[in-house]
Amino acid sequence: MSAVFLEADGLAGNRLKRAPLGNGHDERWLQDLLFRHPHLIPLERIEPGAGEVIPICRELSLPKPGGRSVFLDILGVTPHGRPVLVECKLWRNPQARREVVAQLLEYAALLRRRSFADLTVQLRAVLGTKDDNPLFTHVRHGLSEPADEVRFVDAVARNLRAGDFHLIIAGEGIREDLTVISEHLGAQGARLALIELQLWCDDGGRTLVVPQVAMRTEVIRQRLILDDAGIPVQLVDLAGSDDRTEIEEVVDPEGARIRRESNREFWQRFIETACFEHPDQPTPRHGTNNSVRIPLPPPARWLTAYRSEGEGEAGLFLRCEQGNMLCAELAPEAEALRAETGLRDLYFKVGQPGQRDIIGIARPLTDFGGTDEQLAWLECTANKLVNALRPRLSVPQDA
Repeated sequence: MSAVFLEADGLAGNRLKRAPLGNGHDERWLQDLLFRHPHLIPLERIEPGAGEVIPICRELSLPKPGGRSVFLDILGVTPHGRPVLVECKLWRNPQARREVVAQLLEYAALLRRRSFADLTVQLRAVLGTKDDNPLFTHVRHGLSEPADEVRFVDAVARNLRAGDFHLIIAGEGIREDLTVISEHLGAQGARLALIELQLWCDDGGRTLVVPQVAMRTEVIRQRLILDDAGIPVQLVDLAGSDDRTEIEEVVDPEGARIRRESNREFWQRFIETACFEHPDQPTPRHGTNNSVRIPLPPPARWLTAYRSEGEGEAGLFLRCEQGNMLCAELAPEAEALRAETGLRDLYFKVGQPGQRDIIGIARPLTDFGGTDEQLAWLECTANKLVNALRPRLSVPQDA
């Protein structure tokens, strides 16, 4: 395969030949190329409005439980505060092609366990600086317009908690088996892009690098499940669950077990002590890892009470499954419900394309002095919502 690079007159030109990576163009070369020329990662084509990739460091150490560390090829960030994780891979053997997706997702899981302060301390050492905020300083120097430090820090901290990252795999060619894995992950809800970098060389030794987006997906909150060989087998929606504990299932099973037991004890207290004024209200029951379900009459199913350390909040919500119009029917009563319950922060997410309708309320965990205060607020708020919602549900609950 060949191409022609035309001069300005449109007549003269240099012939370009496709050159595979290798023969000096190895993974280290590719990593260095992308770090020095981050615009070769076409993030705007992957997600319009995402902004450019600002490279921060190479070979970032990510310790695993047990003391062993793995190393992320490139850590970057967008001007909006979303981390970008880049893994460079040459497709020399089937094993590399099978494992690269699981490898990058593991890196994301390990990075997600860090707070903004944790990352700041590490970057000071990696970058050799005593700057109070080395990440923002790096970003500010890479932008033509000044950025808001407070908003940037808040965004990075929020994205770290939620695991909301851009995951990029870059190589010289995307093989069919990797694309199949990516399509599976995309169907499950993972934000992942596969970038193919084509090299074209002329007779003068100059090289043209052309990036192509071979595959891209969009991410929502996720849980990754690996099999014994480290291959991703499932990603599931985490709405209403404790996503931090779920991701720890991958990197720290024992820590996840302890957290599950603590969460169950908390919600068992809720089940035993919650007092509902409505005489027909049944007892709540355990739901996902860090939630309970409070039964409601049809056409509702239940009210979910939850805590999420990943999102840093506690709250309650009523979610309508596809085709259920209950939330939409209650939306015109939003102000009446807020006034009746005294819950001025009650929100209504109704009619958003591709999303299920939700009515809910949430508070940051930092608002509470401890688990006793969390429990008291959740019980009080649940009682208010039950009192307001049950009379509005048309079908009596079965005895």
